[in-house]
Amino acid sequence: MNPSTLKWTKLALRIAFGLLLLYAAYEKLLYPFAFAEAVENYRVFGALISQLAAVFIPAFELVLGIMLLAGFWKESAALMNLLLMAAFLVLVAQAAFRGLDIVCGCFGSESSKVGWIKLFENVLYFGFAGLYYYLTARPSKG
Repeated sequence: MNPSTLKWTKLALRIAFGLLLLYAAYEKLLYPFAFAEAVENYRVFGALISQLAAVFIPAFELVLGIMLLAGFWKESAALMNLLLMAAFLVLVAQAAFRGLDIVCGCFGSESSKVGWIKLFENVLYFGFAGLYYYLTARPSKG
């Protein structure tokens, strides 16, 4: 990949994930009880951890989104984004494979049902997050 393409690809991925995370955090921060219920519906965590997640995850998405948009600690932000997308992928995958009839809770009232389409969407997010991390963390030549 030539240096100009690399630069623009990294910038596009960084901005896209930054905006995605800010969008995802917005309604969750406004309505934490609804998000706590969505987390609990995955049947992985109990009520207490779901409530803690309802506070922590949107705050983390907000901070990480700002970090990505501002270009702060690019390599660390890329790694945190990759790990977050991996966690979301695992949660959606286990819910889809278990056949849970739930809404993902990803984007507040704009969330969609967990199923094979949502799983594919999360695979794409994880793949692009992996690409962004790879392009950001790899040693530059020259």
